[in-house]
Amino acid sequence: MDKITILHANDIHGQLNFTVGRDLAVQGGISLLSGYVNKVRKETPVFFGICGDVLQEDVWGSDYKGTNTVELINYLKPDAISLGNHEMDYGLEHLLIFNACIRSSVLCANIMVAPLAQTLFKPGKVYEVNGVKILFIGVIPRAFLNKILSDEFCRNMLSYKDSYTAIREEIAAHAAEHIDLVVLMSHYGIEGDRELALNMPEDIHVDLILGGHTHIDMDEAEVVNGIPIAQSSYGTTHIGRFDLVVDTERKRITEWSWERVALTEELCDYDYGVDELADRIVFDKKKIVSNDTICRLASSFEHKSRLYETEIGDLVADAFLDLYPVDLVILQSGSIRRKEVGPEVTEKDFKEMYPFDDRFVAVTMSGEELKDCFAYLFSLKEDGSVMNGTFQYSRGFRLVVDGADCWERGCRVEEITLNGEPLQDDKLYRVGMTKNCADSTFRYFNYVFGEERRRLLSFSTYSDLGSWLMRQEGEIPVPEKGRFELRDFPGMK
Repeated sequence: MDKITILHANDIHGQLNFTVGRDLAVQGGISLLSGYVNKVRKETPVFFGICGDVLQEDVWGSDYKGTNTVELINYLKPDAISLGNHEMDYGLEHLLIFNACIRSSVLCANIMVAPLAQTLFKPGKVYEVNGVKILFIGVIPRAFLNKILSDEFCRNMLSYKDSYTAIREEIAAHAAEHIDLVVLMSHYGIEGDRELALNMPEDIHVDLILGGHTHIDMDEAEVVNGIPIAQSSYGTTHIGRFDLVVDTERKRITEWSWERVALTEELCDYDYGVDELADRIVFDKKKIVSNDTICRLASSFEHKSRLYETEIGDLVADAFLDLYPVDLVILQSGSIRRKEVGPEVTEKDFKEMYPFDDRFVAVTMSGEELKDCFAYLFSLKEDGSVMNGTFQYSRGFRLVVDGADCWERGCRVEEITLNGEPLQDDKLYRVGMTKNCADSTFRYFNYVFGEERRRLLSFSTYSDLGSWLMRQEGEIPVPEKGRFELRDFPGMK
């Protein structure tokens, strides 16, 4: 019997700083994460992997497009990294540069170069930990590839390989190496990981699923169809840890335990080397942001869930409606990064709330196309999901969706109106959205709108929104609600 440890992180998103709780205890940050990994590496045979989304979401991510994070991840020396959806945010070229600059193996078994019938990335890799040979395989859902496939060249060159097929083929490719364990590094989210495990074909044996994407705090690992599943939360406040006893004769795990380890000063030492690196490549370069007040809100506005309509989402969508000549604003919920802001809003608050600067475009769409887009957005997809994007909408729009039985037949759009009137099939509407969103309409809505149907309205949503907030006199009132209603969705509060 051999004992090994697997450490796994996910959804780091460039979150480099520690947090301070109400008890003034310091937790997390890249320095404690590195300190804990170094500590465990000295104590026991260990594998350390990161399951997607190392890029994006930090306040400075839009300024450096992840290059700051790449240097820090290289310092951590993970054994392998699998892809997440945010690695694809800047397109194929950026994704390939990311792959070339990360010194660890980047694993993804699903993305194929169609004309050559070969994977674009290394699908899996065998690591030997204390005599145990483990095959790690990276997997993502098809929906993540849709953003890249919105580009015509990529649609002609790339294709998606089903995860079960990819896993089966990768196991077969390493058959001569006498593998002891098979571990998936997934970015399907917890629901997707459950489905992966539940429907695992009988001829495929998988021992563990290390997950990501959902940003949940798991108290214990789940076991589905005999396969333990876990993810480590979000950012750098925690890390997941599996301790395994492996029978290499039977090629099975005989004992295991898992915990979501809180990274604290009491647990491990700081790694001051990574602090110095972070200071040099990130904090010395960052734009100066003040604590000057730029506006006041009538109360604290919230954005606690991307799934539902929120006050901050309404505020930003309405600002864009005021700023640009459009009939409707569709705003990606994920572009808002603060869960709460106000009543006083400083420049720093604003930068954290809306960090992603982008161009703003108007896309000309007919009422019929708009209805088709929303019907597809909430339909049941091949990968078992019902929504591959969540949005906030400007005032005057109303969208009502029935989520009952969504996992069996998808959600159903019951009502779409604009300014109190149903959408007219043959009427053309000017729909405002960021360029990032417009480039992703194939992924979200199964539609591709060419340049002839777009009009560039602004080069900087960040500057425009900031200026709009500063021009508001007095307190900005709470926006009018009722734009998006999701009824009877499973698990809704």
